[in-house]
Amino acid sequence: MGTGFADNADFFEIVNKTFNPEHMIDIVFPLMTVIDSVFAAQLLLCLAFGGWLNAVMKWWFLEDRPYWWIRETTFYSLTNRPVLQQTLQTCETGPGSPSGHTSTAAMMLILSLMWISHVMHDRKCYIWWWKHVMYPISVMALISVVLARLFIATHFPHQCLLGALVGSFLAPALCIYVSDPFIWRYGCHATYETSKAVAWHVFGAVATILIAGITYLCLLWCGLDPHWTVKLAFRWCENPEAISVSTTPMYALVHATGSLLGWALCVTPAVAEYRHYSKNRSIIISAFATVIILMGYQHIQDNVCKSDAMKFYASLFIMSAIKPFLLLRVTPAIAMWPFQGSKTKKD
Repeated sequence: MGTGFADNADFFEIVNKTFNPEHMIDIVFPLMTVIDSVFAAQLLLCLAFGGWLNAVMKWWFLEDRPYWWIRETTFYSLTNRPVLQQTLQTCETGPGSPSGHTSTAAMMLILSLMWISHVMHDRKCYIWWWKHVMYPISVMALISVVLARLFIATHFPHQCLLGALVGSFLAPALCIYVSDPFIWRYGCHATYETSKAVAWHVFGAVATILIAGITYLCLLWCGLDPHWTVKLAFRWCENPEAISVSTTPMYALVHATGSLLGWALCVTPAVAEYRHYSKNRSIIISAFATVIILMGYQHIQDNVCKSDAMKFYASLFIMSAIKPFLLLRVTPAIAMWPFQGSKTKKD
């Protein structure tokens, strides 16, 4: 990016951190479980499947990132080679296409618009002009993410555009054709239909694991190193300490597939009992339980073995699979427990 955007460096840093896919699952998803389990379940599905698809597509396309491409290419001579300014957020290790940040931003913005619309209809407090405000804000937010990714030299423009298109397609597709029919079509007591749907979802989660593994093996069979971009990142990153394992495709795949399996096992029509309009619940208890669970989860994650890659990724997968159950089933049950007596009397 040109020096004309240098004055906006702090703003772009905030934008990059806000729409970091990992932060969305670690921060936004737990926050939404306190408010509305159905929306939180849809959010997790989109983020997890989107993260898996993004990581696999990166291996399919194997495209460069600007900050190392400009050093590796023979397009420029040594005298006229451009100099790109690197920030602490520049040194990502995966291939460049598509952009995970813009994909996540597009999904989050579309899901937010859908949820706001549902809340207004459910609570019968529809405000006719909200779209005239939120739609332009969402478009400007997505443009800001694109500019932020270009500014720190992690993506080319077409990579950001592809990410935005993928995210814009996934959010409504997964909600309309996967989560909504499953959660609302069957009653909470339709055990056979629910079990059959859960089985299909588990099969889908296992299929994503197999596709990721096959993609990895195909790269090896073709004589390509799946981790070649990690080597380029360490070679051309001016501050190697800024490189994080969470930016590697392998980390993203393990985290995403674990979350998908956890979603498939724990999300049933029962999550519809804890919604934004549910009266028999305590948001304070839910928030307190969520904080306790996240503190324990973070403590375990900090003490996971990091010297052995196999143990590290196995632990990451298991923890990613357990987290949805804790936040989507255990926490709502705790928040609704004090009201079970009054609900039984009323029935």
